[in-house]
Amino acid sequence: MDRVRKTRDTLNSVGPGFCLMKWRNETLYLHMGDNHSCYHPRPRKIPLEEIKIDVSALHNTQWKKEQRKTMLEGGRPEECYYCWNIEDLPGEHYSDRMFHSASRWLDAQKETEYIKSIPWDTNVNPMFLEVSFGNGFNFKCGYCCPQASSLWIDEIKKHGNYDISYNQYGIEFLDQMKVYSDDEPNPYVNAFWEWWPNLKNDLRVFRITGGEPLMNSNTWKLLDMIDKDPCPDLELNMNSNLGVSNEKIKRMSETMNNLLTTNKVKSFFLYTSIDAWGSQAEYMRRGLDVELWEKNLETYLNTNPNFQVSFMITYNVLSVAYFRPLLEKILELRKKFNKGQNRIHFDTPYLKEPPHWMINILPKEFGKFIDDDLKFIREHIPDVHNFNKFSEHEYEKLKRVRDYFYEGGQKITEELIKNGRIDFYKFFTEYDKRSNLNFNNTFPEYIEFLNNCKQLYELSR
Repeated sequence: MDRVRKTRDTLNSVGPGFCLMKWRNETLYLHMGDNHSCYHPRPRKIPLEEIKIDVSALHNTQWKKEQRKTMLEGGRPEECYYCWNIEDLPGEHYSDRMFHSASRWLDAQKETEYIKSIPWDTNVNPMFLEVSFGNGFNFKCGYCCPQASSLWIDEIKKHGNYDISYNQYGIEFLDQMKVYSDDEPNPYVNAFWEWWPNLKNDLRVFRITGGEPLMNSNTWKLLDMIDKDPCPDLELNMNSNLGVSNEKIKRMSETMNNLLTTNKVKSFFLYTSIDAWGSQAEYMRRGLDVELWEKNLETYLNTNPNFQVSFMITYNVLSVAYFRPLLEKILELRKKFNKGQNRIHFDTPYLKEPPHWMINILPKEFGKFIDDDLKFIREHIPDVHNFNKFSEHEYEKLKRVRDYFYEGGQKITEELIKNGRIDFYKFFTEYDKRSNLNFNNTFPEYIEFLNNCKQLYELSR
């Protein structure tokens, strides 16, 4: 936390909206031709005409340069409101602008001085790059969308739209965008491979995501290239849902172990998503089998004693009352695998859209669950550091979720909450029909809330 506070002060010396992620962090969705510099702003289209001039425009789009200029001039870009929501709450709060700019791979003071010394429209290479080569996916996570999952596309084509006011699932998305399949020519993928020889020299962290990257041939192509042309200073990361066959996990683990033990990469880190435990987790992330997930996780962790994993927890409306079993599972896994080092990490960003999945639509009495979970974490933060327990950093991450739940932000309006509740009833009623699921059996703590949402829906008709 001392590093985070120091980074905050360094950033604020430039301006209250300055964030190093706009320069040194990038996520590319090559199957759509979209990018953003962190998860919070919506992805934006990369103009094909820009990458024809310079393939580094996969990162350095004209739009992004304008946002950088705003930051350097003391402004706060509107698209970054996730962080402003946190920073504008009463009291002292730490946003991801501060946490992420304090990342281990980044020297915030050095990079800030460098960025101040160059023209605002200078092309720069990211130091952290996340790439999705395709949306081939074996899950249909409820809060996700067709852009990120081929199975979502299949569902929408078969059943049509969900009849809700905020529709990120609709067939209109498919009509308005070009989604490149994994087996067709893709100019964005081609631009990436053209950029790679120059790009790899500046990268400190490279993260492969999806869809499910273990189902995409470009993932294996990249690993083969690194095997032949090593990147010994590179931290290689991968997102996997751990829902593929155990054979695929073994292949990935053994490949990564070879790259690591022959010094062809500096390190490897696996990221996987889980938002609760048991049947509740499987309901949120259709396709998830928690037994297979745990088996695959253990296969990976047993391959190399230095392998680490982080759980990307999308803290959503259904997580609130069913989060404790996951916290208990984390402690169980840490006790089993953390032998003198922290191999099991987790993060708890709150979901900000769609509204019917947001924590803010719940009545305030649901806050007791978050309060109790924070108390549970606090009780398991030892006086003397212990890798098998929780940390102050993890407590702070969930605390800001609690504060956001109670305080909200300027975008959490009464209208948004009302429409979110109506959509909650309509969405999950249809979700059950399409998926042969039963909301009431899976989430008994929410039955009264669901009924209240139904009444709101009926009054609105």
